Amino acid sequence: MSDLASGKRRPRKAYIEAKKTLLAYLNTPEFTNGDQIPPERELVELLGISRMTLRKILAELVEGGILERRGNQGTWLRQAAIARPLTTPVEQGIGQITEMNGAKSGSQLLYFQQAPASTRIARWLQIQPGEPVVVIKRLRLADGEPFCLETSYLPGNRVPRITRQMLEQQGSLYKLLAEFYHLHAASDNGSLQVGRMNEEEHTLLQVPPDSPSLVYRGTISDGQGIPLEYLVSVNHPERVVFNVQNRGIVVAPQSPLIEPGH
Repeated sequence: MSDLASGKRRPRKAYIEAKKTLLAYLNTPEFTNGDQIPPERELVELLGISRMTLRKILAELVEGGILERRGNQGTWLRQAAIARPLTTPVEQGIGQITEMNGAKSGSQLLYFQQAPASTRIARWLQIQPGEPVVVIKRLRLADGEPFCLETSYLPGNRVPRITRQMLEQQGSLYKLLAEFYHLHAASDNGSLQVGRMNEEEHTLLQVPPDSPSLVYRGTISDGQGIPLEYLVSVNHPERVVFNVQNRGIVVAPQSPLIEPGH
């Protein structure tokens, strides 16, 4: 009886190990989102498993949204929902980028409030601690799927009497700043780093707890170099990819991210 039970465990363990090995292989710099994976005969040899076992693993990864089948063309790593260039005009909104990817842009306004600036936020916005800032948090969507959570901090003295209703009517923060306050984004200065999502972030972006994300933090300024906004952008680890374009060469980094935009 114990031999039979042991015999049942061993194949399951081998299956799990083969799946882990395949995922690790597909997560190397050799592959990126949208790439075709090697043919079955190569993977069978690489993993040391039967073709039937491999097909079960591939079917599970397809069902999990990691891979996708394209008719008779083979199996591919699923393409990110949003691909955008690393270098893009700062005033180009994230809604425009979403539509350039062939997706319908959407946004959920989660928070709109005025609060006193903390020491850290005041430093980024070049104002005094305690001065009013307008805090706006939005969940960005592509075809109804969340891909980015953004929190904007605006110096209150630059946007007097701004309201939630004004933003909802305009749809675009930069359009609102331009039309009502004659403020135009001209440059952005920030940094990107890998982080772990907190409970709110992983819930809104629909990923497992403690999922990784690429986080942008930076200051967007007008043509005179005066800050308009301090932005924190938390990005979905699978639905966003950043493309680097230079002299005709396009590189899609393994770690996905998205540049700030509105």
